[in-house]
Formats: sequence, C-alpha cells, structure tokens
Amino acid sequence: MRKQLLRQFLKKIVKLLVSGIDDGYFPLKYKGRNGRTVMLSVVFKDYDIIDIDFDFIIVDGDDGTSVLNSLQTGDVCILDGLTFGGFNFVNPSELKSKYIIFYSSKPNIFKITRALDRHFNDERRDIIINVISNLTRVSTLRGDVYIYTNLDLKMAKNIIEEYQVFDRIPLPLKIAHEISSSLSTFLLSKKII
Repeated sequence: MRKQLLRQFLKKIVKLLVSGIDDGYFPLKYKGRNGRTVMLSVVFKDYDIIDIDFDFIIVDGDDGTSVLNSLQTGDVCILDGLTFGGFNFVNPSELKSKYIIFYSSKPNIFKITRALDRHFNDERRDIIINVISNLTRVSTLRGDVYIYTNLDLKMAKNIIEEYQVFDRIPLPLKIAHEISSSLSTFLLSKKII
C-alpha cells in the first residue's frame, strides 16, 4: 500500500513542469553594475526540455527578482542559489512561482557577509543573509544538499531526487548552467552584452 502511494506521488511530481534557473558568464570588468549577463530558465516536463527563456540582468544589480518573474517558468523553479550575476539577487518573498533555492554545498556565511558589507548597503544584505542562515540540509540519494523552499520539504526532496540523474545537482540546473554559460559567452563575443 505504501509503495503504491509513493508511486502515485512520484508520478505527480514527474508531471510537474520543473525549471532550472541559472545565470551566465560575465567578465570581472562588469562587476559593480558595469555590464549585463544572462538569466535563463529551462523548463522540463519529465526529462524533456519543453521551453527555454532568458533575459538580461545587471551584474551586481537588483533586478533579479523582476527578471525571473518575467521569464517563462514551470510549476516549480530550482534556482542555482540566491545570487545571480555577481551579487544581483532574487527576493524569495516576491517570486511568483514555487521555488527551491539549491546549494550543493553549504555557503560560507562569513565570506558572504564580509563581501556584502564591503560593497552593498541595501536590502540585499538582509535577504541574502536570512536565506543562507535558514538553509535546510537535506539528505538525498546522491548526498547532502542545502535548500530554502516554499514547498513542503518532502516534496522538495522528491523533486530534487527525481532529477539527480548524474550527481547531486538536479538535471534542470545542470542544463540551465550549460546553456546560460554558452549563450552569454556567445553574446559577449558578438558584443551584444
């Protein structure tokens, strides 16, 4: 009976549209709001890519939340951390979709706090520190990961494990990383960003 319920639950998860969200490459001279990079969403249904959408964020800017909210995403977004394009960031309380903020290892809060204190005096410091301080360690079949989510923890774990095909990093994040890095490098070479 329990196995049958678990199978039904997992079938519902697989039917969810799951997005991987990542940023692209940028040269160091873009730090301090001196350039843009890509923020990209890859939407999966089961293990098939069904949509890709991207827009530009300002490196070290504060437009991450609005850009993410404007992208085509699935029912659940798996974000590669909270910061994108340097210290551009998303505010979880303002996101339109369900989310899992994902870290494959625990971030060093001391180093993050020191960098934020040196360069930023705005709301991002409190938001980033709050999320990093409240990460939940989740033991998965591929090892421990750290997440911050607005989903039920069991559901978040099941989604992560469903997409941990090769290692701890869920497939939608791996693919979002590959595409966003390649796209931003290409756009940079064409002097578009």
